Amino acid sequence: MLLNLEILNTMLAILLPIAFGYLLKQVRLFKESEVAALRKFVVRVALPFLIFQNLYHADVESIQQALPIVLAFALLTALYTLAALFISPRVTAGETQRLTFAFSVFAGNYAFLGWGVIVAFFGAKALTRAVFFSMFFWPVFLTCGFFMRRRFCTICEQETRAGFLKVLIRHAGVPISTAAAALALNIGHVRLPGAISSFVSQFAVLAIPLILFAIGQNLQLLMPAARLRLVLAASFFRLVGGFALGLVVVAVLRLFFNLDSLSREVILLQAVMPTATMATFFGEYVTLDEELLSGIIAGSTLLSFITLPLWVMVIRVLIGQ
Repeated sequence: MLLNLEILNTMLAILLPIAFGYLLKQVRLFKESEVAALRKFVVRVALPFLIFQNLYHADVESIQQALPIVLAFALLTALYTLAALFISPRVTAGETQRLTFAFSVFAGNYAFLGWGVIVAFFGAKALTRAVFFSMFFWPVFLTCGFFMRRRFCTICEQETRAGFLKVLIRHAGVPISTAAAALALNIGHVRLPGAISSFVSQFAVLAIPLILFAIGQNLQLLMPAARLRLVLAASFFRLVGGFALGLVVVAVLRLFFNLDSLSREVILLQAVMPTATMATFFGEYVTLDEELLSGIIAGSTLLSFITLPLWVMVIRVLIGQ
């Protein structure tokens, strides 16, 4: 009973900022350009501050888990990519639907929603693991995404190496360099001046509430009934099938690393996050069904509010916490 009450309170803490963002969207308090500016602030400013703050203060135990958790993300994304390549031709009709289904399920909402959920259920210490997990999101995301583009898209121009590197540096440069700087200062025991430390903290504390608020601002609840089957199939793929992939990742990594219980909890819960809004990124490079993609993002996000607390209970039983 106490566990159920704890989970209910945790889910409310996650849902309230999202619901508030969605409510303000409905009353049109912000223009579309203002919502885009907020999203850009979260990604380009608040998140780097949060990454720096968290990794600068990370303890030795958390840092020792960095390598296996980074590898966990790469392995999980590779497994999702292979599964998407196998399943999408069997549940869709036509290249556009096939591409949309594949791109909507291979990348989960590991940072935006994931960080908020991880902190809410497993505490601030788990956030360090979650940051490590998604630290190399862009390199892995782009590599697997362009691989799927090459395999699925019959009319796309092939991306040149120079073009790929340009996209990679533009999106991955800031978060990776921020993480590297924070870890270097942490390991070197370099103390920041009080004013700078306070400045970083002021922006870092904004990140998770703004992340959840931004999810509400971008949530699309209406979807065409004709596409509901694909929306449910994609949501099942991520929210249920992903747990099996997470178990495989944990089992493989435990053969080579001492993966502590908190790291295992983070990996398993991240494995069942809903579709990331970043899936829309590849709309610049392939023809996607935007209406279907929006439906999958919204449907998987809404259903995750039911599945995530259930998976937390399963994970606690499996890990023994």
